[in-house]
Amino acid sequence: MAIEIIDNPLITSLEEDLMGSFGSFPEEIYLISVGDNRFACNNATTPDGMQVNGLACFPSPDDATTYMSSENGLPGDIKKSSFNDAREIAKSKPVLDCLFLFAGIQIVEIHFVR
Repeated sequence: MAIEIIDNPLITSLEEDLMGSFGSFPEEIYLISVGDNRFACNNATTPDGMQVNGLACFPSPDDATTYMSSENGLPGDIKKSSFNDAREIAKSKPVLDCLFLFAGIQIVEIHFVR
């Protein structure tokens, strides 16, 4: 069986609004509010070595609670948010590069805002 190499493969892009969500981010997420329009954030190193700061987002209140426990009892209130509102929060904070979607204490998706 021969493999055919195509010089200019067709590139397909998917529009987020056509997919019904934003990558792996659900349309409704949960944030940890620590008061005064401040929210739990985290920093991480991407697989390519880039250091990024992101707003911590969770698919469920249980995931947010697990994260709070893992951070030595991080105080705060769990708030329901839309993906778009969370994105606007991250964009309004110059130090933040992205949104992190946590499942438990693991980052499972990153959405860059800058």
